[in-house]
Amino acid sequence: MKYDFETIADSIDYGFGTDFNEEHTTMAGAQLHVKTAPCISDALARLSQAGLYGWTSSEDPRYIGAIVNWMKQVRDWDVSPEWIVPSYGILQGMCACMRAFSQPGDGVIVQQPTYVLYMREISRCERRLVNNPLVLRDDHYEMDFADLEEKMRDPKNKLMILCNPHNPLMDVWSPADLERVAELANRYGVVVISDEIFAEHAFGAEMVPYAAVKGARDHCVVCTSLGKAFNFTGTSHGNIIIPNDELREKYIEQRNSDHYNSLSPFMRVATLAAYTPEGKDWIDALMEFTKENERIVRRFLEENLPQVKVMRHTAGTLLWVDWRGYGDQNKVKRLFDAAGVEPDFGDKYGDAGRGFLRMQIGMPVKELTGALERLKAALANV
Repeated sequence: MKYDFETIADSIDYGFGTDFNEEHTTMAGAQLHVKTAPCISDALARLSQAGLYGWTSSEDPRYIGAIVNWMKQVRDWDVSPEWIVPSYGILQGMCACMRAFSQPGDGVIVQQPTYVLYMREISRCERRLVNNPLVLRDDHYEMDFADLEEKMRDPKNKLMILCNPHNPLMDVWSPADLERVAELANRYGVVVISDEIFAEHAFGAEMVPYAAVKGARDHCVVCTSLGKAFNFTGTSHGNIIIPNDELREKYIEQRNSDHYNSLSPFMRVATLAAYTPEGKDWIDALMEFTKENERIVRRFLEENLPQVKVMRHTAGTLLWVDWRGYGDQNKVKRLFDAAGVEPDFGDKYGDAGRGFLRMQIGMPVKELTGALERLKAALANV
């Protein structure tokens, strides 16, 4: 294997459960249990040894140029440098969007089951959560466009958060779906915030940037970062890409109330190292490694829990798994507690997630198989 995906990355006990424990495995959370790309680690080590970590401009041409080049080479998306507005984080950027493009009490459309922190930020920004529930079809989910149009038609619903690939489902929305969203957003004047931080991990379907979809460019904000692609969710950084000049000016005016036109020097160096052919090669290897881990999980379920079903998986290292055939959530929780395995329970992503689990498989094989062996042993006792 070209890269080390068999060493547990957490050599310091952060309390996140990524350190190896023969009796307890954390499959909750989106962070990987393996080391990030060597090209990033090496670059950060050099910066650390340099000893200067001073103020760093977010308008640095090399930094902006690396993002432009990555979007073209990896995502086949032509981005102009002026579209890129660095942020102290994706959620911070989303909150700036809510304040820039809506008023307290206005609605923000989400599609549950969806990322739990969207709901928290909507509440903290004093906006209303408006749910456009996804519809379960066999092994995947679809958008309810009739309901979405009804929600967008309401003039108080000014924003939509689109997640692509969708978390926690880890499935990619089709170009046709995105075009329908864009058509409705144009018709009713809704700004779409497209969270695409899992985009680099798409492997089973065509991942089209929302801003590149016909009709989307003038009403969208695209959120990107190293967070999920390279396991940097513990750092406060993000790049908000806004093609429309008017939207971008409004966003920057709001962002500047709590942003000082600066970057973390560590994130500048990490981005310059990550957004390279070496970084892309590491992601490709990680996805191949993940596919094998997914085959291990599917084989385990087929042999031991055939009533449990893994949903369609076209991106990332997380699986969305339907456990309703095994029993209610209390029974599922007893099983996982007995096995010493900690997943994300689906109801945290909205009522539609009840009976489902989100399970992290981006971990060394020995850690994954150990967790599955303990689940098998616990089946006899629960």
